[in-house]
Amino acid sequence: MKAALWDSIDHISIVEKPMPVADAGHVVVKVKAVGVCATDVHMITGKVSLAKPPHVLGHEIAGEVEEVGLGVTGWKKGDRVVIDTIISCGRCKACKSGRKELCHEKQEIGYDPYDGGYAEYVRVPAQCLVHLPEEIPFRDAAILESIACPFGAVLRVGIKLGSTVLIQGGGPAGIAFLQAAKLSGAGKVIMSAKGENRLAYAKKFGADHVIDAKNEDVLARVMELTNGEGCDYVLEASGSEAGILLSFDACKVGGDVLCYGIPDEKAQIPFPFMKMLIKQLRIHGILEYCAGWDTLVTLVANGKINVHDIVTHTFSLDELPKAVELVKNKEKGLLKAVIEM
Repeated sequence: MKAALWDSIDHISIVEKPMPVADAGHVVVKVKAVGVCATDVHMITGKVSLAKPPHVLGHEIAGEVEEVGLGVTGWKKGDRVVIDTIISCGRCKACKSGRKELCHEKQEIGYDPYDGGYAEYVRVPAQCLVHLPEEIPFRDAAILESIACPFGAVLRVGIKLGSTVLIQGGGPAGIAFLQAAKLSGAGKVIMSAKGENRLAYAKKFGADHVIDAKNEDVLARVMELTNGEGCDYVLEASGSEAGILLSFDACKVGGDVLCYGIPDEKAQIPFPFMKMLIKQLRIHGILEYCAGWDTLVTLVANGKINVHDIVTHTFSLDELPKAVELVKNKEKGLLKAVIEM
């Protein structure tokens, strides 16, 4: 089968690899589409060391069941699926409480030892399969994993009806936060982003107020829009030091700061401990939250969450290096790139 192999920093080769085999408890999925995640690009370029080359990356996967391994029930060849990439033990307290993303034995599709979806076929544990309704095309389904994480984070924090929310960062995660906050009943959603492209997407997806983080004083605008009180919730999706630190100023007393954006792993960000203490803030560090997958799929299938318009660019598997460069350089007009097989 054809696969895109990350073989060294800043380099991907299109290679032939043996077909994976559906051993006990696993299935082989024929990949139909896979999202190009910024985290993959950070790994490819050496900014984040979550995996090491040589490796097949790709953890935003949609496709069809091709082969079912021994002991797997409830799935058959041809079933449409999207992949929940977290693999857990199923035995520990975290797993039994529905928080498998906190499992001490957690592994993930796309990270060693599991190859990811930048290939024609991928082997995954059956526990990772999520049914994909016909209403959701593979192109859109490929990015559901990137939506599930911020969507689940909002579910976990529990945004209250009528509350005021600030979202920092206008990329795919920020747009997912925006739609989730709206669905949760937020009364006012403010979004700060850089660049005309990101600002336009913020307006398109329903932000009540949009702040140009490059040319405006974000904190001053937030205070103007909240009568000097700040926001009930600040959802930080930019990963920038400035954005992270501003979150603590923009949040009202007794509010919630949700840290989601990933900074450069070499960054040394000073933690504003006294602000947190004096303002009695609740700080949430959330990368993954798996409990909302079925809810998310239902909402997308029913048109309550717009995934289709988040995908702005599509490529073939051979064009993955081109897609990586596009994401790396934050090409104008880009929101999310998808590889279609």
